[in-house]
Amino acid sequence: MEDCDMKRRISFILVVTMMAIALWACDIKAKKEDTKKEEQKTETVVEEQKEETVSAGEPAYAYTAVQYDNDYQYFDGKIQCVELTDDGHPELKEAVNNYFSKQIQQFNKSCESYLEDSKKANQKLSKDEEDNAGAENENVYDYTAYYSYDIYCEVTRCDNEMLSIKLDEYSFTGGAHGTTIEYGVTFDAKTGEILENSSFDGFKDIVKEEILNRIDNSTEEATSSLFEDYKDTINHHFEGGLSTLGVYFNERGIVVAFEQAEIVPYAAGIPTFNIPYSKLVGFDEKYLPEGDFYTAEIPSNGFAEMVDVNGDGEETPVYLETIPDEDLGDSYILHIGDDTIENGGDDAYYMCSPMFVHSSTGNYFILDCTGMSDWHTTYLYNADKNYTLVQSISGNITEISDGKCTIQAKVDAFGSWGAKKEYTYDGNGFVTTDKVDNLDNLPSKGDDAIGITLLKKLTYTDKDGKQQTLSKGTVIYPTVLDGDKLEFMTEDGAESGYFTFEYKDGVRYVDGVSEYDLFADMPYAG
Repeated sequence: MEDCDMKRRISFILVVTMMAIALWACDIKAKKEDTKKEEQKTETVVEEQKEETVSAGEPAYAYTAVQYDNDYQYFDGKIQCVELTDDGHPELKEAVNNYFSKQIQQFNKSCESYLEDSKKANQKLSKDEEDNAGAENENVYDYTAYYSYDIYCEVTRCDNEMLSIKLDEYSFTGGAHGTTIEYGVTFDAKTGEILENSSFDGFKDIVKEEILNRIDNSTEEATSSLFEDYKDTINHHFEGGLSTLGVYFNERGIVVAFEQAEIVPYAAGIPTFNIPYSKLVGFDEKYLPEGDFYTAEIPSNGFAEMVDVNGDGEETPVYLETIPDEDLGDSYILHIGDDTIENGGDDAYYMCSPMFVHSSTGNYFILDCTGMSDWHTTYLYNADKNYTLVQSISGNITEISDGKCTIQAKVDAFGSWGAKKEYTYDGNGFVTTDKVDNLDNLPSKGDDAIGITLLKKLTYTDKDGKQQTLSKGTVIYPTVLDGDKLEFMTEDGAESGYFTFEYKDGVRYVDGVSEYDLFADMPYAG
């Protein structure tokens, strides 16, 4: 449980999330009253990501998701939403519900359009394949057009002053890759009023100059990727005001996002710039967050972030340099003014996501390095002690606040799963009191959860301590690993409990039966 004004969900892995690990968890349940209002049927599910609970008087929220309901196998769509779960902020709760109700309506209309386009595309492909049957290049037409349309959201700031949400709208209509548009919506937490981007236009000149300053302090490798007319594009945006850009807020300040392939090529990702509140002279004090905790993500594409590393008010340019190595995996150098942190080399990493953390326990740089099969190693460096490496730990941080964080690591037990534990952190490293591994595999995650199928009957202990038996063919979802005990539930939640196992020579046995003889579809990674 985290204090909401400290909560800062880490999103250093949009690309990884798109390509590999999605940290969604959804509790599948149809909302009939919502579907009656929609011409197109939808299915609403509540995500099993931790419901945010906070100290008295502050907003609490959970994530939900709406799956577009259609029988056509070559298109799918899902929209993630935010729902306030406390009754202490009625105006804000109503405003958020109204906003996402409209988002769902527009989402359904867009899905209808994508669905029709995907049908037409496949009809044309089928006709082309039929017309060219027997031709020398007939295999060129052996292709299926898969379309998708998804909206992901992340609460980037939630406190008594402001609720700000980042949304990433992803569409794929064939080709080498899809397209992502990043934007935000921000509410006054007391009144529920939407704070339009244009209401912050008084700071647009400051924001523009800060962005140009960061570009000027970036690596030559990064700046060489900029389009020749990037300054014209930036000037054009700010002449039109912040309404022409993606804008949201976090504990540190305002975040401005450009579109893909707008000032840099598509491969460089979405350029975002986080400008601290301290730079926004005259910013309305009622919207300033309480406390000093904040994080600053360092772009992985070589662009600089200006960071007050020592808390002395002086900013230092920080940027990441990537040293490619086809044999060993990339290594990385984090440049902090004239100082450096070197990482990688012997380990086969292919991605590094650094961030700066300013907390009550000290100042830190945290590097999340991603290896093969999407396993992660997190490195904690103490910025107050000459950037000394304090600790490396398996897994990646999914949530962080002042002195606390959630780390998800890969565990192997009848499959490979992401397991989350709560930690505290300071200049001595990470500490947890969690004794069990909570697997990120609740069946309510829908398509993101993985079930394993029984090849034989299984005897287990239910929640009342009674012995029960599951029949061959039953699909179970592992949920908690506690030593030699694995907890699980069935997809509908009707049956749940645990069974024990023995680990010997790299194989797990249940009542003498090998895991490979007992289960099918175990998703081992690596």
